[in-house]
Amino acid sequence: MSELDDSDEPTGLDDPGPTREDLVNFISEFVTSSMNVSQVYRSNLVETIVGRVMNEFGEEGLCDLMLKIDESANWISDIVLDGPDLDEMMFKRHGTFDVDLVSKARETEGLIELNRKIWRLRKKYARIIVDEIFLTENEAPAPQPAEPDPDGIY
Repeated sequence: MSELDDSDEPTGLDDPGPTREDLVNFISEFVTSSMNVSQVYRSNLVETIVGRVMNEFGEEGLCDLMLKIDESANWISDIVLDGPDLDEMMFKRHGTFDVDLVSKARETEGLIELNRKIWRLRKKYARIIVDEIFLTENEAPAPQPAEPDPDGIY
């Protein structure tokens, strides 16, 4: 045999081809990687758009972007905390400044608790808001809910 011959390579005669399991695994991996490519593309596109808006228009541009997102998704959102709020509190309470404070705040139990409380209050205030709109538009008392709220929120 010559040096170019490799005994580990199949000759084609002994290779039965891929099994059904091999094909299923290949298709599964292909679909998963295709979804990942889509997610990576979406993530990069969003990052690019936000970065460009921030660079060209600053925080005011980001506020405009948030308003358009709210309109498009039919959401009502608000800024719960911002960097200056946290910076001011850190300086008042501890006399220091942390450039990574907002990133660190996202990982705290305090923020998780705040999000839970906001989530629970959504139903209560949704009721108050729709009742106010109903009263204003119909000049009549709002009907009471048919079933009591098991959580006691509304």
